[in-house]
Amino acid sequence: MRPGSMRLRGSIFVAVFLCAALGARGQTAMTIKELRARLEAIRAATDFRASGRLVRVAASGERRSYHLSLRARWFAGSVKMFCEITDPAPARVRLLLESPAAGPASIRKGHAGDLRPATVPFESWGEALLETAFTYEDLLENHFQWRKQVLTGETRYGARTCYLVKSMPDGDDQSHYAAVTSWLDRESLCPVRVEKTLRSSGATKEFLYYGLRQSKGVWSASQIEVKTPGKPGSSLLIIAHGTEKAHVAAGEFDAALLTKP
Repeated sequence: MRPGSMRLRGSIFVAVFLCAALGARGQTAMTIKELRARLEAIRAATDFRASGRLVRVAASGERRSYHLSLRARWFAGSVKMFCEITDPAPARVRLLLESPAAGPASIRKGHAGDLRPATVPFESWGEALLETAFTYEDLLENHFQWRKQVLTGETRYGARTCYLVKSMPDGDDQSHYAAVTSWLDRESLCPVRVEKTLRSSGATKEFLYYGLRQSKGVWSASQIEVKTPGKPGSSLLIIAHGTEKAHVAAGEFDAALLTKP
């Protein structure tokens, strides 16, 4: 994979970090059932490693960067992702996220030398990750698993024709968002723009995806930017290196690794 050619969606990233070559070429119309089936197939193909930076950009333009590594894979009905902040030292933390096709998602975290991993309760999923606009829930990116999905049609976004999909949590779907609207590139089904409406305040966070490209049959983006209207600055998730179809072993998602010295 070329440097900077991976994206984080579906489940940081999770499953949806990567979009398989399952786009809708030649399709002139698609039902929400057909679209969900394609997205589920993409999710089930999740298997990658990546490294890059999480960047907080202040209103002044000053940047603070955190180096991270990621790995994710689909296992028997669930996507697992291991995320580690490796630098600077005071910010080091490890996260293990699991997003099943059915049932509640889970997030655990730990630091080297901790006695045991800690569970991140749902009440804390909306908290900022390292003072950025990304939250724990944004790493899960599991809104396409929610029961209520509406395909409102096709629209143009820049040079791309996109499916416009609105996702809303219902029943036991856990989310701090009231709704998520996604602009999915019709060819690759990768998002190029996502708007998330906060349940608590009604404010909308805007996620912009840059550098969309295909490598080894897998579509990805090299960068995600998050902006909140009315708030200065932004946050970036930049993927510098990555490998698709990495055959990540199940043992690399062992919870014991969260606290390994």
